[in-house]
Amino acid sequence: MVDRKDGNTRLPRNFHKTFIPERRYLRAMLQFASTGKSGNSQSIASATGIPTGSSSGKVIPTLDYCRGMGFVKFPKSSIRSAVKEPQLTTLGRVVLREDPFMKEAVTQWVAHFNMCGSLWGADVWHQLFFHGSQALGKSFQRTQLEAYLEGVYGVQNRNLIGPLVRMYEDPAALSACGVLREENSVIYRASPPVKDDFLWGYGAWIVDAIEQFFPKTEQITVTELDRVAGWKTIPAWDVGESQEVLRLFEQKGILEIDRHMNPWILRRTGWDSNNLWTKIYDDLL
Repeated sequence: MVDRKDGNTRLPRNFHKTFIPERRYLRAMLQFASTGKSGNSQSIASATGIPTGSSSGKVIPTLDYCRGMGFVKFPKSSIRSAVKEPQLTTLGRVVLREDPFMKEAVTQWVAHFNMCGSLWGADVWHQLFFHGSQALGKSFQRTQLEAYLEGVYGVQNRNLIGPLVRMYEDPAALSACGVLREENSVIYRASPPVKDDFLWGYGAWIVDAIEQFFPKTEQITVTELDRVAGWKTIPAWDVGESQEVLRLFEQKGILEIDRHMNPWILRRTGWDSNNLWTKIYDDLL
């Protein structure tokens, strides 16, 4: 299992400062990270055009969104320092090269998956889409979500939801995937489409999870992988959808599936996550 003491923990519940992740600013931050430079919020603002003030602004929330989405990582010395040194991940490099404005739905779905992760995502996203998936279901009242988060954090605060819903409705952010939408105070949750041209992205995310949680294990049951990484819970795929996803993974050679065992067993093939991330746009029409 992955050692959780490596300094890379989920983003705290208020990291966003109520700002949504604007794709134009995410792109600017990825461009900055590609230069290999470091800086404080003021100097990064000057270099990227992301607005910031003397005590608050969008630079640090944007940087944190990039980290939560799996686009950048920080050296350990930079995580808590005022001087930030973002470094592009393999995913970040591919996105900057192939879909810099993050218009493609598969880019946004992968970013969403990463935000919900157990290790390097954002805590509120993790609580809702992983731990809260069964309790809340695929539609729920805003008051239900507020009550759920109040129970998780032990505080009564109407701002706990923050930009969580808005970011999936706003065209400036992640509306192309549209994970959440709200109508008359009811929030509806969408599942990612089971489409062949999205499978490289889904597969890269799942193989990445296997590498992070089970680095020395060649095979893992589908239930154990979901228990720790939420490969089925986070997307909210039903039984039929999850089985079809696995069938397509097998067809592409991403994973092997042993259906003779119950639960099914996943086996690695020759693909690693770094190679898979480079292919996520290969089959887009």
